[in-house]
Amino acid sequence: MRILAFTFLVSIMLMGCNGSTICQSQSEPLHSEDEFVEYYSTIPLRETPYPKPMGVVRLTKEMAITRNHYEFLYDSIFRLKSITFKNGVVPVIPNHTSNYFFTSTSQKFDYSENMEYRTFYDRFGNRVNQRGAHREVYVQGEDGRYVALWFENENGNRIENDWGIFEYKWKRENDGSVFESRTNKKGELVSIRPGFEFYDLKLYYNPNGTIALMQNVSKEGTLIENSSGVAQDKLLFDVEGRWLGWMVLDANGKLRKGNGPNVAKGINKSDSFGYEKSITFEDVDGSNIINSHGFYGSIRNYDRFGNYALTHFINENGEPDINEQSGYCFAKYSWDNRGINRTMIELLNVKGEPVAHKSRGYSKIKQEYDSLDRLTQTTFLGVKGNPIDRLDNGISKILYSYDEKNMLISTKRFDSNGNKME
Repeated sequence: MRILAFTFLVSIMLMGCNGSTICQSQSEPLHSEDEFVEYYSTIPLRETPYPKPMGVVRLTKEMAITRNHYEFLYDSIFRLKSITFKNGVVPVIPNHTSNYFFTSTSQKFDYSENMEYRTFYDRFGNRVNQRGAHREVYVQGEDGRYVALWFENENGNRIENDWGIFEYKWKRENDGSVFESRTNKKGELVSIRPGFEFYDLKLYYNPNGTIALMQNVSKEGTLIENSSGVAQDKLLFDVEGRWLGWMVLDANGKLRKGNGPNVAKGINKSDSFGYEKSITFEDVDGSNIINSHGFYGSIRNYDRFGNYALTHFINENGEPDINEQSGYCFAKYSWDNRGINRTMIELLNVKGEPVAHKSRGYSKIKQEYDSLDRLTQTTFLGVKGNPIDRLDNGISKILYSYDEKNMLISTKRFDSNGNKME
């Protein structure tokens, strides 16, 4: 249902860090006198693209160059020029810290009158699409707040994105909330994203720019319950933007089990960097509950770079347990010595022994790279470490090829006997 995620007012970028030992009190000058840079360990959960970008947990430059982080670059009047995800000084593909509206290595910002343009780049500086769009165009009202967003392809023509959204429209209400609607190319209402039955929204924000309440409403503002009986999502964050969880409510403000995970509450604990440390779920009566993905909760551990190191599922008592849908308990992640390339994922049972994924059949995923850190091969292995055919699609090996600009140009799939698959 959720990941983490960006801000409401640019002034929030300058606020204090509430005593955090990781925090840096001021922006640092870059190479140019008219540019400034800030470093953050992660970005906040975002349910819609309305808020202006923000970071979570400020880092010093000295700390940022040792680990994964987001680099926010500003011009002389503190407008964003770019946001780039890096491991140390190396631009990399965003990891678990990304959100629905930041999926590329870098976003660049340009401005003209009341327009803001965002373009997307890979780690080699090539233009890429984000959710099917080559560029996002934001329209600002007289007060500087966004009033519309649309998407363009590489030819500058307006398109629907991968979620079927042609245009967002926003209107600030008298009570301080924001009314949001989304339509496709035909002008028909579109849900917030595929599988999430919220349509017209009334959005309330915290002073630091994180979302506080999201309501599914009619054009007149009346609360509407979706097919799971849910009309409202209440989101919880601390003052630095660390995600604390959510509550699902009906139109009367009562707890209701529903939406994607099919729970009433999600309780998230974060570490000092804003990374999810654990998550558990509750029913309307406060009892522990298993979610729609087959687990009561999970624990996550990270390496010194901020990459996943070990994750595991837990039962209602907080003990390591098998996910009833996937069939494993622990997932162990291996990386190269720079923390840039993930080389292996191993699935283990409660005892730490290799186990096969229940519906996919593999126990390990092995990944190989070339001298430019480009992924060249993915191999699926069984519990004994031998290549196997996945149960869900029959694939054993994937080979990747690139052009002279380092753009992916082909993906070839093979079974364990070396037969090419269509």
